[in-house]
Amino acid sequence: MTENVVVVLTALNLEYEAVRRRLTDLQVHRHERGTRFEVGTVRGTRCRIALGLTDKGNHSAAVLAERAVQEFSPVAVLFVGVAGALWDDMPLGDVVVAKHVYAYHGGTSEDDGLKSRPRVWETDHGISQLASHLARTGDWLDGVPAGPRTPRVHFGPIAAGEIVHNSRISYEARWLREYYNDALAIEMESAGVAQAGH
Repeated sequence: MTENVVVVLTALNLEYEAVRRRLTDLQVHRHERGTRFEVGTVRGTRCRIALGLTDKGNHSAAVLAERAVQEFSPVAVLFVGVAGALWDDMPLGDVVVAKHVYAYHGGTSEDDGLKSRPRVWETDHGISQLASHLARTGDWLDGVPAGPRTPRVHFGPIAAGEIVHNSRISYEARWLREYYNDALAIEMESAGVAQAGH
């Protein structure tokens, strides 16, 4: 049941349900520590997915990702979820594929301000190549409801921290755009998943 499986992790039930709707033949798989995964097949393929819910934050995402790696020895671990855009040219509904992940909360506070000391993890080459291929062919759009515009795929860094950003003008938002100006989006779990995968 768990050979050649891809682990897909989400932080929110809304994200989990969106992935779950694309799976068939679901079976519950319980980790010895109580974590429940659902293992199924992507509709119309032979691709096996072990789906898990991490909850919010890099720490819980790291723990659950490590459990998934230990339990399934997967061919890949993916984190799928909703992120906040750091720039105005990415409307809601577009997709961001991480080229690398910044854990941006690393730093040191000096007399003249905060000095950034991020950790960075690169995305696996094979996964990056597959994502680029799917973006070119448009196959990922199957099942996406028609709307006023076709969502686009963006490739670039994602910044993962420990706070929810609900402002485009706050000090933290301005700081992120200044010191991580190549990052496309911000969220709270991918650094934990990247650390566990590393």
